[in-house]
Amino acid sequence: MRMKTKFLALLVATVFSTTANALPEDREKPIHVSADSASIDEKSGRTIYLGDVKITQGTLLIEAERVELERGEKGVERVTAFGKQAHFRQKPDTDKPYTDAWGDTIIYKVEKEHLTLQKNAKVISDKDTFTGSRILYNLKTSVVDAYSDGKDGSSGRVEMIIQPKKDKDAQ
Repeated sequence: MRMKTKFLALLVATVFSTTANALPEDREKPIHVSADSASIDEKSGRTIYLGDVKITQGTLLIEAERVELERGEKGVERVTAFGKQAHFRQKPDTDKPYTDAWGDTIIYKVEKEHLTLQKNAKVISDKDTFTGSRILYNLKTSVVDAYSDGKDGSSGRVEMIIQPKKDKDAQ
């Protein structure tokens, strides 16, 4: 059992050590994982956490009912979080506010720093809000693409609230 615990810690460490857009001090922080259960398949490179999953490292946070990690040759390549409003949070820089993202499914492509939020998708970046049935969010470039399919009783529309820029000289 000890071997599994060490492997699990190494696997989770790999996920977060490749996140280039996180605060530099985040990478120096310990990784904390809590869940009701975990299953590791070393041959396939897949780890599954079940039950009130919470993964943190510094300012990075993933919360979901189920989280699946997929490992490739370079380490963890993909993190998929499932649940009624799975949550991803990260502080991109010390002088920037947290960016929060929600969806019933969140797919995080670690190397590309790309989030895909599916069903009930929402991103709050600074004071701007984006909602739709599917949102693609590039963490490196802060580009958000939002889509709505009109299914499940939704309006079929994307909604955005974009705050006006404050003039620094006026303050």
